[in-house]
Amino acid sequence: MQRLIKVNVMLALFVLSSTLSGCINKPKVDEIKIALDIEDDGRYDELFELYKEQTGITVKATYGQDVGKLIGTKDEPDIIKTSTVIIEAMRPSLTDLTTLINGDATLKLSDYLDPIIEALTIDEKVYALPTSVNTSLLYYNKAMFKDHETAIRSALNLGPEESIYPQPSWTYDDFQKAGVAMTKCSGAPPHHFGAETQLNWWGEWYVYVQQMGGSFYVPNTNNHKVALTTPEVIAATTFFREKAMGAEGVKFSPNANEMASANSFLAGNVAMIFGGHLGDWFSYDAIDLDWDIEVLPKPVGRPEAPGGELSADAFGISVRSKKVQESFGFLKLWAGKEGALKMYEHGKIGALKNMQAYIEELPSDKQKNIKIEALFAAINEAIVLPREQDFANIMRNFVMSELYKLMIDGRGAETDVVAVLTKIERNVNNYYRDLYGDN
Repeated sequence: MQRLIKVNVMLALFVLSSTLSGCINKPKVDEIKIALDIEDDGRYDELFELYKEQTGITVKATYGQDVGKLIGTKDEPDIIKTSTVIIEAMRPSLTDLTTLINGDATLKLSDYLDPIIEALTIDEKVYALPTSVNTSLLYYNKAMFKDHETAIRSALNLGPEESIYPQPSWTYDDFQKAGVAMTKCSGAPPHHFGAETQLNWWGEWYVYVQQMGGSFYVPNTNNHKVALTTPEVIAATTFFREKAMGAEGVKFSPNANEMASANSFLAGNVAMIFGGHLGDWFSYDAIDLDWDIEVLPKPVGRPEAPGGELSADAFGISVRSKKVQESFGFLKLWAGKEGALKMYEHGKIGALKNMQAYIEELPSDKQKNIKIEALFAAINEAIVLPREQDFANIMRNFVMSELYKLMIDGRGAETDVVAVLTKIERNVNNYYRDLYGDN
């Protein structure tokens, strides 16, 4: 009996010793890893330092590496960049954050823009926190507007006291008339254009489609079937083409033959960008461009038309990370008020519902000299992009490659909008049919 007691005591001591040893020898986390885009180099250093001051944990960032190639390797970051558009495709690599969020007394999903959180939620599970929002805006070069003041006043029939700059009430007609008034694309350069043409990105065209009342996907097809030969999509595509390919008095943006770095908003000889992104603010400020923003113009007769896209950069935690709690702590900081205000210094806008109020509370010398109320008005009328894992690739590989042919003179050019949309529709539907069968 005494021997049995001694054995039991020894076993208990061994278990206790092993437990204590495990606790004592558990490695202390002093570093978490994150992979960022090359243009983010230096932008988040202050935020990294703030987290280190608060926790003692270093955020080690790499820049410009393809995250897709790092996933599953020894160099995989703890924190992975995603977005409202590609969250579906990246879900297998991301940790479900729902339990962590529900167990945190300071983080409330209700503090964020509802459409953004809904887009980051799949099957009632949240896989990432939004760090900055993006929406489509009308950007304009104030200096070019001033240089063409007389022509703009005449084109828009403005009185001497009325503003020559874009207004919330602008229609496509106002957009075009002001654009034509600032366009000079014949004769010797430098040429000037009223607006950019976005041919390397589908955002501009897609906004016209939405605003004209069109839809890319057929409802109730699980976003696996498109109908692009509707009157609305045809009208949107025609407007997109005519602004670059139309006759004098209609044309106010460069076509594909005229596209060059010299004919750009950044170069100072293009007056407006329809559907520009917040991510470009940093570049505009870096070159001291005299710019401002307004909500997007609407089609004539459609004042209730939606705005442009609403999306967000977001970050999640790798399913293979052994530093989940520490990584979650940094995400909380980054996606919260403190992190959002740090990001605002670099032209990023947090996805928080109270973000406008937070900005307006800042000292005047910390605020940007732009019409910030236009930004939040645009956010309120914007629409989230379809959450379909192939959407972005389809837009690049099937849509823009064909639309490009409508925007060029010479070999390979197309002039029939309906024929081009019919081809895109057929190719996209065949692609989905091969993947998922008939819808």
